[in-house]
Amino acid sequence: QCYRDLALVSRDGMNIVLNKINHILMEKYLKLQDTCRTQLVWLLRELVKSGVLGADGVCMTFMKQIAGDPCVTCSGCHRFFSAEFFSFICREWVLKSSLLIAMAVYTYLRLIVDHHGTAQLQALRQKEVDFCISLLRERFMDCFMIGRDLVRLLQNVARIPEFEQLWKDIIHNPQVLSAQFTGVLQLLQSRTSRKFLACRLTPDMETKLLFMTSRVRFGQQKRYQDWFQRQYLSTPDSQSLRCDLIRYICGVVHPSNEVLSSDILPRWAIIGWLLTTCTSNVAASNAKLALFYDWLFFNPEKDSIMNI
Repeated sequence: QCYRDLALVSRDGMNIVLNKINHILMEKYLKLQDTCRTQLVWLLRELVKSGVLGADGVCMTFMKQIAGDPCVTCSGCHRFFSAEFFSFICREWVLKSSLLIAMAVYTYLRLIVDHHGTAQLQALRQKEVDFCISLLRERFMDCFMIGRDLVRLLQNVARIPEFEQLWKDIIHNPQVLSAQFTGVLQLLQSRTSRKFLACRLTPDMETKLLFMTSRVRFGQQKRYQDWFQRQYLSTPDSQSLRCDLIRYICGVVHPSNEVLSSDILPRWAIIGWLLTTCTSNVAASNAKLALFYDWLFFNPEKDSIMNI
């Protein structure tokens, strides 16, 4: 009833409502109790069902809060953004936005890697696999906008049968996916936009990382790194987050010349800390690849020197 009344009195296409939801998701989400989170998700679902203009932007903000930790992802409020939501409730609505398609594929390709283990997670993971495969096969050129990081993410899931078949098509028969797609090299030569590199960090992680790279002096970083480690990198499931953090530092955190010449904590020191504290060999290999990824395909005419 409250939502119906809100829709009736709104004269700005729910613009104020969308702005408030975005603010809550970016600034207050961690402080919300589960009941409030569930209500927030319900409200977002209603906005989607009503076809409110701008709801896709709020959905993308919400996806930033879906962390890789299964304990978080499988809670009631996050099930809303499971593959089931995209596949059944409003698939047509999702397909209207190329950016939302690409952002969702980027998000779920990462989550598939983290969702292994219990039977409950296996069921969720299979839905995510089916969802990603369907979008990659039906709307490949929308997913193409992800750029070279799409190849990196697909490598991580290549042993899953559905993705193994997709890889065969990408390498041997790219025209099956799209008449405009010429092969894997075309993808590797396309730089990944900052908005994709940033989408796997929660707003809180992003704020803390930007603080360390702009305010903390070199030599005084240990307490901040220890806090970050306890908060985000202490569980076995969080090891894969390191490659996301390194890609973010390489592709998004580009300090000014003034900062580079100061005693502010340099990027290499943070990346060195992320690499040396990694406890998983697989995660460490992925983290190193994340570090050198842009260097491997660097094009001085298109790419920023700060990426390498």
